[in-house]
Amino acid sequence: MKPISASLRSHQRGRDRLPHVRATVRGERWGVPVLPWERLYRGEEDDCPHALTVTGNGAVVRVRNDGGALGVSRVAKPGPASAWGAWSVLGRAEEGTGVALAARRNEALLLSVASGGRELVLRRSTDGGATWSATQTLVRESATIAWVAVAVRASDGDACAFYTQGTNVLKRLRRRGGTWDAAGVAWNRGGGVSALTGIAAMYDGSDYRLVVTGRADPSGAKHAWAAFLGDTVLPENLWSGLAVIAESDASSGRDFGGPAIFRAGGSGQRAAFAAREAGGRPAARVYTSYPPALSGGNPEYWSEPEPHEATSAHGLAVATADGANVWGATPDGVWRARRTGSSDVSERLIEASWQLAPFATRARVVLDDSDGGLAGVAPGRTVEVAPGYRSGPEAAPEYGLPLTALVDRVIRESGDGRARVVLECSGHWERLAAWRAPQVWQSAAGERSREQIFWRVCAKAGIAVAGQGGADWSASRPAFAIAPGESGLSVARRLLGTTRVAVYPDGDLLTVTVPPDEILERYGSAGHPTHSVGLGQGAPEANWVRARGPASDADAHDFASIYRDGQRLRLVRSLDAGSGTEALDDAAAALERERRERRAGLLVAPFHPGQELFDAIAVTDTALGLDGRHYRVVELGMEYSRRPGGRARYDSILGLGEMD
Repeated sequence: MKPISASLRSHQRGRDRLPHVRATVRGERWGVPVLPWERLYRGEEDDCPHALTVTGNGAVVRVRNDGGALGVSRVAKPGPASAWGAWSVLGRAEEGTGVALAARRNEALLLSVASGGRELVLRRSTDGGATWSATQTLVRESATIAWVAVAVRASDGDACAFYTQGTNVLKRLRRRGGTWDAAGVAWNRGGGVSALTGIAAMYDGSDYRLVVTGRADPSGAKHAWAAFLGDTVLPENLWSGLAVIAESDASSGRDFGGPAIFRAGGSGQRAAFAAREAGGRPAARVYTSYPPALSGGNPEYWSEPEPHEATSAHGLAVATADGANVWGATPDGVWRARRTGSSDVSERLIEASWQLAPFATRARVVLDDSDGGLAGVAPGRTVEVAPGYRSGPEAAPEYGLPLTALVDRVIRESGDGRARVVLECSGHWERLAAWRAPQVWQSAAGERSREQIFWRVCAKAGIAVAGQGGADWSASRPAFAIAPGESGLSVARRLLGTTRVAVYPDGDLLTVTVPPDEILERYGSAGHPTHSVGLGQGAPEANWVRARGPASDADAHDFASIYRDGQRLRLVRSLDAGSGTEALDDAAAALERERRERRAGLLVAPFHPGQELFDAIAVTDTALGLDGRHYRVVELGMEYSRRPGGRARYDSILGLGEMD
């Protein structure tokens, strides 16, 4: 049960309840900003290495290495009608090598490679890219330099340049107090990398974040990796491990390059990179990815890369200087994504309802749009409904369990002199059902726990996970395979099928828990008031579970149901059961899950803001002969309505599951 204040708990049981429901529409998806890219420029420039930055005065500056000619484009007031195709030649660079840009206020740094690929050179602008200094050689190397990146610390202007040398060496070169280090210092991760094909960097306010593309050693698999270099919060100059963003087999015709890393309005981090297909059409496509919201450190899990309109073997250069606009570019294209913030629509709320089940979430929100102020509301955003009561001091609102859901459909209605907007929404499970594995993925026995696989799959759908389960969740390490085209929901159900953990929506997260047997609320006399209670009986989907292990099978039975309803067998895989006893435990857990998720009754009560899915409750109803009967909440709904001319409603609807 979600903790609620004593005043809220007392108020919800009283006779003179004062409902209050807060509704918010956010330009996010599970806490991650939505970026609706729009193309502003389509040119004829040849594909080549390129970079992008946004200066403090709002200018968008681009650079490209076009066959050794270093071209620069600066648009002081960027927009759809800007002269994006105007380039000027700044100098020469080693043909085919990378370029990099970064800006702080009106200082811009431009890195390129010169002198047969052996020199890392810097050009500096102090007027937002309008003019540039002569070249400054930062370092000369004995092996060729191919790819470069640079990031600036916004607080004081210190910076760090990164460059690849030879096959698998990545070096960093710091600027402190305006002075650059005399020599680059190599990273300590080259032993796990056989080749580097790209590097990108940014400063996140605490440390340097990087995206690196290349091949793994010894497998030869192609990867896009995330990494960091410590600076302030993390130990200075500490290199993290490499977290996989995208991967393809060594034998695959796909490799990765042209990485970029950026923040959308100061929120989290995102990666962009080119996936290059041998013989594919197109030959290179840009993809973007992000870790789920609230992922700290060097996130181990990233979302499934999603395609971007841009096609370039050198990726999409991306930069942002404010919370509203994100800019992306290739040599022949410019894109802008305008972020949308949050809108409090509580005063417009007419109706709200939701239904939570073990693997489903549905919500419906009806808003008044008499003034046409909701014209910009579109699918893909998040709606958050936080129900509560005016139970605080001076009738201040207090809230309990909020629901966040994604807007699938926006319906605009007009009639009886009113205009309304209806939002039809779904939740985490529906998002997982929409994710499909693009390729086969396997984890060998003993390699990863069910918990780790679940976290990975949820991250692929952009969903963060919190909470813990028991040993059958965190210590169980089965051999596990995901087939191409299998949905995330199917994967989740297979992982959960023989465990005793439960998963429920918790704001933007999914939370894992072992359902407690402790009674957390009492309904009826001397407890939370009820409107109605109904009980029913029905045949279960399964009353006999057979767990099939590597060496032996085991059965669990509900004999009362078998005698009454006839046998209903379910087969489950028990791949990590090394003995008959372990297989029996898995069969019992699967049968327990079936029983726990089956509804045996329905309770309707004045809205309870602290009630959560899978809570244990006690119900008293003398007409039904219930005296503190224990149930588990297996479905949880909310109904709110203040429709003019209709009956006001503010109820909790609880699906009751049997408990021993």
